[in-house]
Amino acid sequence: MEITTVEQAKQFIKKWLEENHHQVKEITDDAVNFHFEVDYPVGSLKRQRILQPKDYPGLVVLLNGVSIANEHTEKLKNMTEDEKDSFYGQIRNDLLFLDNSYDMNIDDDGVAKTIQFSYECYLDGLTKTSLYKGLLLNHRTLIYIVTKFNEKFGVPVMPSAPPGAQEAAH
Repeated sequence: MEITTVEQAKQFIKKWLEENHHQVKEITDDAVNFHFEVDYPVGSLKRQRILQPKDYPGLVVLLNGVSIANEHTEKLKNMTEDEKDSFYGQIRNDLLFLDNSYDMNIDDDGVAKTIQFSYECYLDGLTKTSLYKGLLLNHRTLIYIVTKFNEKFGVPVMPSAPPGAQEAAH
């Protein structure tokens, strides 16, 4: 069945996610017709967002992102401009031909703070396959960025989750 309306898109996306046992949380947002937060991969603490912006009829956007660890931003601050440009250039070259996009938030000192990934799909191409392709691409891009930063700067010390947080996520 072809999806032609925003309401159909919302219903089908929610149905597809629930069929595959994702936790789906609807987010109130005046700028969009619908906004879901979902666990991806299923049952993980990782989240992606699926939304349909009011300003762009027919467009569905899947969003994911990562904040750069403080330990990594400190090491980036100590790099020369050329070293940072080379590191960011490697990332740009590796991600250039993917079907999803990324946006690197870099401060005035040339230090990356966050990186957001997006996969865009219009209603005329929205299928369960395209939805899951976008979620998977965003997830793989997240894993790539984390791996790239960890390889360059080492694995940062992560804060431990509060007791019960893991159980509450399921």
